[in-house]
Amino acid sequence: MQDRLENGLVVRVTGGDVWVRVGPDVVVCSLRGRFRVKKASLQVVAGDKVAVRRDPGGAGVTLEDVFPRASHLARWVDRAGAERAIVANVERIFVVTSLADPPLHPVFVDRVLASAEWGHAPAAVVLNKTDLAQPREIDTWAAIYRACGYDVFPTSADDGHGLDALERFLGDGVYAFVGESGVGKSSVINRLDPKLEQLTQEVGERTGRGRHTTTSSQLFPFRGGFLADTPGMQTFGFPGRDETELAACFPEMVRIDTRCRFEPCTHSHEPGCMVKAAVEAGDIAASRYRSYLAIVEEIRTHVKDQSW
Repeated sequence: MQDRLENGLVVRVTGGDVWVRVGPDVVVCSLRGRFRVKKASLQVVAGDKVAVRRDPGGAGVTLEDVFPRASHLARWVDRAGAERAIVANVERIFVVTSLADPPLHPVFVDRVLASAEWGHAPAAVVLNKTDLAQPREIDTWAAIYRACGYDVFPTSADDGHGLDALERFLGDGVYAFVGESGVGKSSVINRLDPKLEQLTQEVGERTGRGRHTTTSSQLFPFRGGFLADTPGMQTFGFPGRDETELAACFPEMVRIDTRCRFEPCTHSHEPGCMVKAAVEAGDIAASRYRSYLAIVEEIRTHVKDQSW
């Protein structure tokens, strides 16, 4: 074996180890040096494209470089006071939510969608557990997100309803599934390919973690591409720190004529705001606007907490 650089794809990061697919092989690299720091620009996550070097003497594999990301999903972690990357170089992020047990939490969904826009990652919404919801409720939420320009997939991981339509959107590249704990995110993935449940179990056995507990993002091969299962989360903080840029992460606000009376306009309290007028006219969903205001307040709090 020659001592040379090889390009690969990160499929999992566990502790100090990075699992990288290089051609048909999956090699384990030690994560050390500058890649162990918590700075967002240096984090290594599933989906990263990297260069590795295999020692010709069999001493191990080292991670030499991480290439720039075309897209990524990150969130703000309050306890760490920093942006935390979740998955990189995704073709599409599917935000999975349930319509019942637990009920849909629009603020969570909207935070993830805004964060996907912020990271230049195309997104879609999966309304899971349709078997527990009324048709009118399904139609209402689907209409809200379709009006924003997002593809919406009503599904039931329990009986398989709607998964054929979702599967047709999957191809080459990385497709990430993100959602709160208990919404059936991993169940949807396992329904798409039952073999993935066995792979998840094998990962748990190797890492000493429970088979149904996703503690870090991991990629599973799927028909020429990869499905990314991400950790179930109860909270999701928008990673951006500039509230004047937030509106650009809400597509329906971008489409509104935003020649507001004041520039820049945060669309929160200023008079003569075209976005507020669109909400009052019903052109922007009230739930989406409430989520937007909640994120604005979070950004202000984070900026204030970090100021000296």
